[in-house]
Amino acid sequence: MEELEEEVGSCESLLRDGKAFIMRLVTFTDFKKVLEDRFGQGANAIFYEVGRGCGQRSCSRLMQRFRSREELLNALKAYKQDEKWGVIDFDLDLESGVGTVTVYQSFEAKQYGHSLTPVCYFLRGYLAGFLSQTFGKPLRVVERSCIAQGRDRCVFAVEEEMV
Repeated sequence: MEELEEEVGSCESLLRDGKAFIMRLVTFTDFKKVLEDRFGQGANAIFYEVGRGCGQRSCSRLMQRFRSREELLNALKAYKQDEKWGVIDFDLDLESGVGTVTVYQSFEAKQYGHSLTPVCYFLRGYLAGFLSQTFGKPLRVVERSCIAQGRDRCVFAVEEEMV
């Protein structure tokens, strides 16, 4: 139950109680770019897999409080906006999970600098893990466009994963 309270607690109380910390976007971007410099595309795979696992665990905790898919998606949207991950809009079929996720002000992209390709590997993995857990089946998330490419938002396609 303590993990659930940490998942849904306000940022202020989590910081005050020593259950959260602040990482500046420039520090996160430096962290990411150092890994990319050292490990190339392997760094992106690591960010994706870490995000996926975090998304699954987060969803499992939230499922203790929110029962319906719509409630889970609304909770994710509210909590991540409060945590400054970005503003998330879901356009998903609530039966299949297929559709689009749009993220404005993505924390992972907005300080990254220019890139020819999308850069939100952690966020993409997080969404894949969270949505797969929510819908009870493997879902694939692909970033189609990104703030780092000069766009005004990051757009992710959600598709059924062929197993």
